[in-house]
Amino acid sequence: MTQCCIIPHTGDPPVCPMNEQVVKPVGRITVESLVKPEIKSDLLPQPYYFCNAPDCDTVYVSVLGEHLITKDQLFVRVGIKEQEDPVPICYCFNYDRQAIQADFRNKGSTEILKIITARVKAGECRCEVTNPSGTCCLGDISRAVKQAEAMHQQGFL
Repeated sequence: MTQCCIIPHTGDPPVCPMNEQVVKPVGRITVESLVKPEIKSDLLPQPYYFCNAPDCDTVYVSVLGEHLITKDQLFVRVGIKEQEDPVPICYCFNYDRQAIQADFRNKGSTEILKIITARVKAGECRCEVTNPSGTCCLGDISRAVKQAEAMHQQGFL
């Protein structure tokens, strides 16, 4: 291996250069699956990290911070970074915040978490290639259900 291929490790966790927030590792398959075709050729041969700051348009940061991939360079909306509906929550099975809220508004509860959990247990999820964070959405779904339930109890749904 030549010196040009060695990525220095400082020991410090990588941060998003746009907001200085620590970023999380994300699989290369996730990045390659979600960037628009015209962006793929710009990918650097190094690890990428996910910026989960809601107020930052940057989604992926290369390990050395020299390549940023923003929301508009993906062909999916990044739920954590969206304010206006539809806000995606489950990418594998196409559930969004509106679906959960609609269930509470119409039925007073939702089965979406149970449905997704069953499908995950059945091995049907593809989070690594559909979710911009590269991780399972069950935690996000649980939070969205609790939020919708609270809104329903307060009379907002």
